[in-house]
Amino acid sequence: MKKLLQILFLVQFVLISCEKEGEKKADNKKVTIEKSLTKEETKTVETEPKIDTTKIRTYAELILKNEIYPSDNDETFECIKQMFTKDKNDLEFYFKVFRVIVEKSDGSLSESIGLEIMNFIKFNPDFFIEQYSEFKLEEKQKFIEFMAYEFYFNEPEHNAEINQYFTEVNSRIKQSTEPKRKYLNSIKELTKIATEEIINE
Repeated sequence: MKKLLQILFLVQFVLISCEKEGEKKADNKKVTIEKSLTKEETKTVETEPKIDTTKIRTYAELILKNEIYPSDNDETFECIKQMFTKDKNDLEFYFKVFRVIVEKSDGSLSESIGLEIMNFIKFNPDFFIEQYSEFKLEEKQKFIEFMAYEFYFNEPEHNAEINQYFTEVNSRIKQSTEPKRKYLNSIKELTKIATEEIINE
């Protein structure tokens, strides 16, 4: 009986040892996999291809020609990114494209447009105000509405957020003139009104 207990104990000890060894191997294997994944991830970041600007330009031209409808895809968002540039020719071209994107955006694409408008105004307020002053009334309203939806999500602090945003934009104007300040103030006030309308719907 004593011998049998010793044998059972020994078998149990061997089994536990094997389990622990298996766990160690599994842990080592896990560490190795994690290390190799980390290496692969680093490699992916390092070898990420650069944007094909020629391809994006072609896509943008097709949007302008109404041959492609802007949608929630990488190409459309790349067209938007291209207007955040100091190159005057690219800026003018891609802003034209952006105006078409704003006009035609719907569905999931429209959910991002307000933020893109706000980011661009902050990026280049002088250029935006000049362009906005030439917009027709309907287009002005569209831009204002998209921004209003962004501020709507800050309710009930939306007015404070609007004031803070436009104060920052005002500080970024490079050639501050009375007409520019008036336009900017007009955009701010219209955004407040549009935000209130959305809240009260």
